[in-house]
This record gives sequence, C-alpha cells and structure tokens, in this order.
Amino acid sequence: MSSSSMQSAAIDSNRRSWQKKSQLVDSSGGEYIVFTHDISHTGMSLFADKQYQSGQLCKVNVPVFVDATLRHYRFDCRVIFSSLCGMQGFRTKLEFMNLPPEHKTLIQSVMAR
Repeated sequence: MSSSSMQSAAIDSNRRSWQKKSQLVDSSGGEYIVFTHDISHTGMSLFADKQYQSGQLCKVNVPVFVDATLRHYRFDCRVIFSSLCGMQGFRTKLEFMNLPPEHKTLIQSVMAR
C-alpha cells in the first residue's frame, strides 16, 4: 500500500459519512442552506454554494432525530479551507470550537456506526 493510500485510509477511519441538509450562519449573519458530507471528533465538511475564507467563523445548525424527536444541534466552527468541487459546490472543511458534552455524545454515536 502506498503512503498516500495509507494516509487516505487513516483519514477515512477518523470520519464518518453524515449527510444532512443544514443551515450555515456566517460571521456577518448571512444564512445559507448547506449539505453536510462527513463528521469527525474535531470537525465536519459540507458542500455550500458559496466559498468561505480560511479562519472565518460560522455556526452550522443541523437537524437530527434523537429517540424519534427532531433536535437542532448548533455547532460553532472555524473554516479550515473551502474549494470548488464540481457541480456539488464548494467543499468546506470546518473545525469545531467549544463542543458541549451533548454534541460530543452525538458525534460519538455517529462515529460508532
């Protein structure tokens, strides 16, 4: 296995697919519909129609069914990078900031799948 294949496998084992229609609120208060792609213990990536700047702060509101009840989780994030990814829009990698314990529990349950 090449070193790039091993690195890719290590990265994939640290993330899980997590596709949700969500809302991103940027630092200027603009609200945009985005689609999450994956999640890890340290961040998530999503697809957006707009490119975001590295270092930009945002909030991502994600609806999740927990025990048959729809709950909305708000993640405070910082943009790591954002680049055009074909027709899907801009693939944007976000780093979590200040995760509350209930968010960590949600992420742990997604990662255990």
